[in-house]
Amino acid sequence: MIKLENVSKTYGKQLVLDGVDLDFKNTEGVYGILGRNGVGKTTLMKMIFNMITHYEGDIEMNGENVKNNTEALKHIVYVGGEVNKYNGLFQGKIKDLLKAYANMYESFDREYAERMLESFDIKIKNKFSKLSTGNKTLVQNTIGLATRAPITILDEPTNGLDSVNRQNFFQFMMEDYAAHPRLFMLSTHLIQEVEHYLTDVVILKNTRVLIDDTLENIQAKSHVITNYAVKDKQIIRENALGTRVEQVIYDELSEEEIEEIKMNGGELKPLDLQNLFNALVEQSAH
Repeated sequence: MIKLENVSKTYGKQLVLDGVDLDFKNTEGVYGILGRNGVGKTTLMKMIFNMITHYEGDIEMNGENVKNNTEALKHIVYVGGEVNKYNGLFQGKIKDLLKAYANMYESFDREYAERMLESFDIKIKNKFSKLSTGNKTLVQNTIGLATRAPITILDEPTNGLDSVNRQNFFQFMMEDYAAHPRLFMLSTHLIQEVEHYLTDVVILKNTRVLIDDTLENIQAKSHVITNYAVKDKQIIRENALGTRVEQVIYDELSEEEIEEIKMNGGELKPLDLQNLFNALVEQSAH
């Protein structure tokens, strides 16, 4: 559905993305766009939404270039990040913001948006600019869900939210995703909380794509091995714990290899996405 080919972006002399190839082919997937601060997550998503048009390479949706393509943009919504700071729509009352999105997107469900905001005790007569950071995030998240665009981009949808509101928002998201399947992209630093909502993961590091795979495949290759040292595998991190060794590996293990680890007194445990991410981004440049 969305495809990036050899996409590069610089800000002045700083290279942010370098020859990025990505294919968001799961049209009903929830993609986690992960990476450390400044790695280009927001830049990537803004380019897809045509908020950034000065870059090298091509971004296509269903075979058509998205750059300056108003027809393509009818099928994409982007909310979050700092978009509200530069968009006049976000300077007035929330009810006017909902009206504007209803005019822009035929699929916008105004009733759903008002119901969701009411559940978070946010009054639509209030000015968006006067809201707390968390409530600004909730309004933007609500717009993202209510638009029901085939490609829904949520940039930092957990920004400023406490644990209760995060949980409630993701419940809204997954219920609406089940009722109206579409492609979600979301960036967040709270990987542990979102892991079980994701279907696919993109990890950015050092201007490039480090991992682009389904969550299922990533989980199948993420292991911690204690008291045994494997060879000829992608070892992300290795620690000596006294006389014991601990390895974090990102690789496939056959049934025979797993059996060999256990037969030799080794312990094998799965590694969650947050800890895999930490190990990968802490690695020295590869």
